[in-house]
Amino acid sequence: MRVLSVIVIGAALAASAPAAELYEPAGEPFVPIAASGRAQAQIVVPAKPTFLEEYAASELQAYLEKISAARLPIADPSQADRQAFAFFLGNTEQAERLGIQTDEQTLGRDGFVLRSVPGGLVVIGRNDLGTLFGVYELLERYFGVRWFMPGQIGEHVPKQPSLTMGQVDLTFKPSFRVRWVGNGQWPLRQRMNAYVTAGERRVGINWKWHFHTFIELIPPEKYYAEHPEYFAEVGGKRAVTDSKSHGNQLCTANPDVIRTVAENLIAVLDADPEIEIITLSPNDGGGFCECSACTALDEPGRDWFARYSRRLALFNNEVARRVQLRHPRVLIKVGAYAMYARPPLDEDYRPESNLFFQLCHLYFCHNHPLGGEGCVAGETYQPKGEFQPNQEFCKILDQWLELSPHLFIYEYYSIGGMGRANLPWPMVHTMRSDIPYYRDRGVEGFYTQLSNNLWHRLGLNYYVAAKLCWNADLDVDALLADYFEKFYGPAAGPVKDAFMAMEESMEAWNGCASYGLQGVAGLRVVGPKVFTPPVMERLGACLDQAERLAAGETTFSARVALARKMYNQTQEALRNIPAK
Repeated sequence: MRVLSVIVIGAALAASAPAAELYEPAGEPFVPIAASGRAQAQIVVPAKPTFLEEYAASELQAYLEKISAARLPIADPSQADRQAFAFFLGNTEQAERLGIQTDEQTLGRDGFVLRSVPGGLVVIGRNDLGTLFGVYELLERYFGVRWFMPGQIGEHVPKQPSLTMGQVDLTFKPSFRVRWVGNGQWPLRQRMNAYVTAGERRVGINWKWHFHTFIELIPPEKYYAEHPEYFAEVGGKRAVTDSKSHGNQLCTANPDVIRTVAENLIAVLDADPEIEIITLSPNDGGGFCECSACTALDEPGRDWFARYSRRLALFNNEVARRVQLRHPRVLIKVGAYAMYARPPLDEDYRPESNLFFQLCHLYFCHNHPLGGEGCVAGETYQPKGEFQPNQEFCKILDQWLELSPHLFIYEYYSIGGMGRANLPWPMVHTMRSDIPYYRDRGVEGFYTQLSNNLWHRLGLNYYVAAKLCWNADLDVDALLADYFEKFYGPAAGPVKDAFMAMEESMEAWNGCASYGLQGVAGLRVVGPKVFTPPVMERLGACLDQAERLAAGETTFSARVALARKMYNQTQEALRNIPAK
């Protein structure tokens, strides 16, 4: 009883302790910018603003109006003195007079500076996208706006008829140069820079193709009839299927294949010289070539994760050399995935400088943080050929980083494992340390798979991933407190308790979770061990309470309903798991 009393008292003290602030507030003095629905400030853009400078101004204007009902006018430099205070966006004279360093070492590809000056605040990015990101950071840090998920239901805009702006001096460099969590408008507002759109216009990194591109570069319907020798020999035959995503691999030792792939890549780049990254990678699945020329390039005795590493490393280098002669500034993204996850062993192997390696964290553990010793053979997993513990993944990560500065992480915070079993995937306990780990090791880019129809079940994963991808130094406890408080309002307490119960249960199970261990069909074996009857009972009780607390609040009730949908689907999924 004494132990129980101590636990209860400790929990009560922890609950009553003030949560850390997510962001440091602006300093004094504060200047009024809106009062009683009337503007007391303006937004100034350059005399000839770019599309993104204009877009940044319109976003700042729209959200400040949503907060205060005051519509700040957008002015050019000739009108800059019409208000006592102005937000100076982009390459304005005020920014130029400050002499702000906007080099990549200071700001990364698209960081920014927010700096108070007499009569206003300068927002200047290393490029126009950085200026827009500076506006989003301004709205989030100092005016409380949040974009928790796409659409109106995911937007949090506090209502405040009187607005002030304090003193700010913030220079921000994003944690990763390349950031990709979702497509469209929502990730743009999270300051992602790949596959994002401003209005209807695609902005950010000009990136051609996602991952598996042999099918794009040598499509069977165009080449097979005349050149069957371009395609993989499997079981003594060179045949192709109708699949647009799997198989139909190439004979990568064939010099004509190397030449044709390089020519086709160059043709795409010639047609769009603004492309920054283009993808070169085998199709998904198996079906790799078994001809004597290809197999002679493989390293005998290596494990499943290096079965095709050497042949593809040689192929990628040869193609990259040819493309670099014509397009030296383009990065060619190649895969380090599954049966070619490891680097080759050749002591003289050096990747070409224009290769960008995408290392996939798929057939490794997703339940233990990277950099630790959580994966233990015989305890947390049973050894299997298509699985390696995270300790080994970290070694592979470091090996690629020693070979190239261009490393891009491909994570699976969505469709893998639990998602395939129609179950939630509690992953915040790993993400909170894994994403900073990637940054600290020197990883250049970060991506996670995201399924747009699973926001009710995996939205917290997506949100935390985006926030840490942008700023890996965020206090995750403060981030979570902010998320639940603003997203669920009066129901924040019980909904947070429900989500943390799932996290605690996943950690307490303490097993390794991976495609390689549980298979692509999903973690149906793990589900009942994590979502036990006591856990499900706790979730149900939390959501009952949350629904009562949110009753009458339209937006908060709708958000709680998403959590209820997750709970109902989890119950259904558990019922459908066959009994042993």
